[in-house]
Amino acid sequence: MAKKFLWILVIIVFTPCFAFAQKDVKKDVKKEVTLEFEGRFWMPDLKGRVKVTDNDIGTTIDVKKDLDIKDENYWEARITWYTGPNSRIRIAYTQANYKGDERLQRTIEFGKETYTVGTRVVTDFDLRYIRLGWTWQFFNIGNGLVKLGTLLEGKGFWGKAAIEAPDLTPPIKESERFIFGLPTLGIALDIRPHKMLNIFVEGSGMTAGSYGYMYDAEAGIKLIPIKILSIMGGYRIMEFKGESGNDYAKARVHGPFAGVTVRF
Repeated sequence: MAKKFLWILVIIVFTPCFAFAQKDVKKDVKKEVTLEFEGRFWMPDLKGRVKVTDNDIGTTIDVKKDLDIKDENYWEARITWYTGPNSRIRIAYTQANYKGDERLQRTIEFGKETYTVGTRVVTDFDLRYIRLGWTWQFFNIGNGLVKLGTLLEGKGFWGKAAIEAPDLTPPIKESERFIFGLPTLGIALDIRPHKMLNIFVEGSGMTAGSYGYMYDAEAGIKLIPIKILSIMGGYRIMEFKGESGNDYAKARVHGPFAGVTVRF
């Protein structure tokens, strides 16, 4: 069900984008289509809260203070298709797994289960994040020296949160699956003072009213020692909130990243 929802979102939002991108290709028929494969290593700090109720009864849980969830570093993979001199289409995928092992300092209620103060709980939080975006930098100064334009992107989260008390007799465990997706709008800026240096800034986001919001922004520097290879570093911040009735999940992750790209 989650994957079906995300594919429907992608089709609705991005079908027009492919048409515009093809127009950009026709304007520059001499330009060879370029594919870029990118791998990133992100080292973020996490802040998050979650509340899962049963009959409107539940506890707002701070994932670090209550569950001792540790920060994790993880990879992201991106594929970018440069459809023309001013446009590109990108798909990006990230997955993360956060774990915690803590003796509770207070009683919490999560779903249908109650975990009393002093109970040892083991937490497993699994997250998937996929994005499909189209950048159109219609503002171009100095033949690529400064390029600025819009970023239209569909973002989707899905995953599972589980809390277990393995030392109880019998052990108890409660888990919940979640999914949240939005089309987002933002900007993308590239400054290239030299053919071996690119400074980039981008960000996009959207609100869905009472259902939540999400945004994702980054800035960095890319060094291009040779045409087919580049290395980069920068800083990224991402936040989302999904809400349904009295249940909600909110997370903010931010920190430095480093990466490498190979282009064909």
